[in-house]
Amino acid sequence: MKNFYFLLTIFIISSCSSTKYLVSYSGYPKSPDYKYKNNWASSSKKEVPLPKNYINSSSDFKSKVDVFYIYPTVYYSGYNGNLWNSDTEDLDHIKRVNTLAIKNQASVFSGIANVYAPLYRQLFYDGLVYHNSNELLNKIAFDPKLKNNFNSYKDELYSSLYNSLKLFSYENNKLRAFAKESYNLAYSDLKRAFLKYVELENQDKKIILAAHSQGTLHAIRLLKEVILPNKELREKLILSYLVGMPVENNFKDYFPCKNPDDMNCFMSWNTFGNNFNPYNNELYDDVIATNPVTFSSDDKPNLITEHKGILMPSFFQFFKYNVFKLPINNLKIKKENSIVVESEEGSLQIKKIAIPWIKIFEKESFHSADYNFFWLNIRENLNYRLSNYFNE
Repeated sequence: MKNFYFLLTIFIISSCSSTKYLVSYSGYPKSPDYKYKNNWASSSKKEVPLPKNYINSSSDFKSKVDVFYIYPTVYYSGYNGNLWNSDTEDLDHIKRVNTLAIKNQASVFSGIANVYAPLYRQLFYDGLVYHNSNELLNKIAFDPKLKNNFNSYKDELYSSLYNSLKLFSYENNKLRAFAKESYNLAYSDLKRAFLKYVELENQDKKIILAAHSQGTLHAIRLLKEVILPNKELREKLILSYLVGMPVENNFKDYFPCKNPDDMNCFMSWNTFGNNFNPYNNELYDDVIATNPVTFSSDDKPNLITEHKGILMPSFFQFFKYNVFKLPINNLKIKKENSIVVESEEGSLQIKKIAIPWIKIFEKESFHSADYNFFWLNIRENLNYRLSNYFNE
């Protein structure tokens, strides 16, 4: 059970400090109406800007393909009287969505396909940690093999190793119920947004589902409950990027991509360093780790010359983000031939980073860079897949 507490940090976009304030557990922000464009961070009428130094040579498939993108956790303020779910009309929150998620991640699809990204009332950071810890403990409690060590798992999970959970406990049924309700509220927004997008915007185009972190949790549920059971929607779906979470190979008749040109499949990876792997234990089964440089399932490390480049800020911007948690604004494509990664037992392991100043921030998890580190490889591979798919 070594580093068990870390299993719950994998769905975050950055680390969170502990707090002395009690949580607020009453009320929700206003429900967004997705027929109005102001409730979308991006859409066909609000295209995501590409990096300034990037010269776009990709094909334009916007008449044929849409991307439905679900952003990760950028809301951390569910304390001291604040609501557990984000307010989609709050200008500061919208700015964080744009600077931390849309420009860093959704931009990889811009110009190739229409990118639809709904603003949703996402669950705040610690509330999501609390919800997922309880889901994991519930899984352990009902597993014939794992349940014998339930108390050990619980004690380690709620130990001082994870300060943000000090205010919570597994036995607090009121908070457990509210965390689940707040999580379901976030999903209900995305489900409504997706169905409204299909009704008003899709117009028989193919669909790519893309997400990260909290977004991937909701995307998995959307796949299982809405898209895959519906024959028409299933036929529209051509790819899924389920990034930043441990995604197990347990979808019904929907399987991982194995080759760089595969379609009608899903990809998933979560980036770690220092030979740290939170998935090589009894809690997970068949977690998928796509190599986002080669997009091959051979589990071999990529050649460093195969790495196309990183979407990254300057050293100063990166320092402000890591130390002061300030948004990053100026992003450029830099540093080709810089990263070697390898898929190992469900974890994407960084074997080499040829960027000296990033080593200052070297750590076990590179979760927040799951898209950035491989931005150009992801983009060029998508262009390749779609070109083959549409025979262009």
